[in-house]
Amino acid sequence: MFRPANHFFVSVDPPCESDGNSPLQISHWSRQTPVRRYALPNTEAVGSQRSDCEWIGTMGEPWAARGAEGASTRLPLVLTALWAVAVVLELAYVMVLGPGPPPLGPLARALQLALAAYQLLNLLGNVGLFLRSDPSIRGVMLAGRGLGQGWAYCYQCQSQVPPRSGHCSACRVCILRRDHHCRLLGRCVGFHNYRPFLCLLLHAAGVLLHVSVLLSPALSALLRAHSAVYTVALLLLPWLMLLTGKVSLAQFALAFVVDTCVAGALLCGAGLLFHGMLLLRGQTTWEWARGQHSYDLGTSHNLQAALGPRWALVWFWPFLASPLPGDGITFQTPADVGLVAS
Repeated sequence: MFRPANHFFVSVDPPCESDGNSPLQISHWSRQTPVRRYALPNTEAVGSQRSDCEWIGTMGEPWAARGAEGASTRLPLVLTALWAVAVVLELAYVMVLGPGPPPLGPLARALQLALAAYQLLNLLGNVGLFLRSDPSIRGVMLAGRGLGQGWAYCYQCQSQVPPRSGHCSACRVCILRRDHHCRLLGRCVGFHNYRPFLCLLLHAAGVLLHVSVLLSPALSALLRAHSAVYTVALLLLPWLMLLTGKVSLAQFALAFVVDTCVAGALLCGAGLLFHGMLLLRGQTTWEWARGQHSYDLGTSHNLQAALGPRWALVWFWPFLASPLPGDGITFQTPADVGLVAS
């Protein structure tokens, strides 16, 4: 049979008879090829109906553009990594050549080092899990999932997508249970990486606050040597102070790193509070903005749906096994668990 270029072929076996309303079975995403394989109900409206239920459709071009997606996701991650390196270098400089850490006793010093190691392991572990987890619909087995029951059609991907999914213009793919696109790490937050994202917010805020405390003696010594106006200008406008020659490069680096650490800690804390509210309500950011509460199962069920059965322990260690009860394609509603939506 002739198969035109840039098209894909779907065959349902055994042959079927569709009444135009009931959905046919869906195949799956191929990990090796950017080809979407599925059969649609009422195919006479979208393609040619054949006696053996064969259907020919157009392959989505965005799936072949992985190179552009990689560039758009790597750049924010590189910039964030460069900033993290600058923070580490400044901290090492202050600890070795500057005033050093705040004065503490041997026991307090040991506890501080243990806390720093624990925070760093949690931070790096959650970053690794977040980046390694693919929240998109690539490679997801979609067979027998109930196409048409709350599913939508994505014109960018040219495919059917499950409920609560959304297309990301930066990632150029639809994301399962899409929440938002994280600009700092260059990846969408979805069903499979929502848990490491929440834990990352918690431990990032802790690490940034810890760094700010360690740098505070050096910053205090710098600020005490100048007037109040100088202090305010250095804290709020360090770039201007550097360009006008009022501070040295080392003084600017100290003020800049402390400023960004404090601002980052506040940003992570605010994000954690906001997403904590969404977590308890069983919402995504998109659903919160539109006032939708279709998947609010109650506090306990919402926590287990997003964090797994060990939801109270996953905050303390990123590698703790706590498998998610769902698959990111079908979701329980209050009616499914016998609850009455408020």
